[in-house]
Amino acid sequence: MSELVEFDNFAQVEMLLRAGMELKFELSDDTDVLNGSPVYASALNRLREGLISGLRSSSTPGRAQKQADWYRLSQHQHRWRIIAHRAAMHPRWRDLTEAEMRHWVETLAAPLTVDDRALEAIKAAVEKMLDGD
Repeated sequence: MSELVEFDNFAQVEMLLRAGMELKFELSDDTDVLNGSPVYASALNRLREGLISGLRSSSTPGRAQKQADWYRLSQHQHRWRIIAHRAAMHPRWRDLTEAEMRHWVETLAAPLTVDDRALEAIKAAVEKMLDGD
C-alpha cells in the first residue's frame, strides 16, 4: 500500500528531513525507540528519495546531486561513532549475517545512505566497543 503526501515546495521536504535528522541524532538518546525503528527509517528514506527525485525532475538536477551527496553517511563521519554505539546495542550483533548488519546500520543511519566504506568503519568501531577497547 502506498500513500501520497503533497508538499508546497522542496523547502518543506528539506525542513522535515532535517528535523528528522535532528530528532534522530541530536535530540534522542541511544535507547530511543525511533533510532532502531524500521518504520521511521523507511519514512525518512522515502522523504530523502522523494526530495532527490523531485529535484532531478525539476529544473535543478545539480541541486539533486548535491542533496544526494549530502545524504551519504560518508559525508557525516561525525555521526559514525553514535551509529556504531547504537549498532553495538543490538543483542545479537555478532550473530548477524553481513546482510543483517548492513540492514541494521542502514536503519540506524537513515535518512543517510550507507556506502561500503562507512559500513566497514562502523563495523570495526562496533567490534572495538564490544571488545572493550
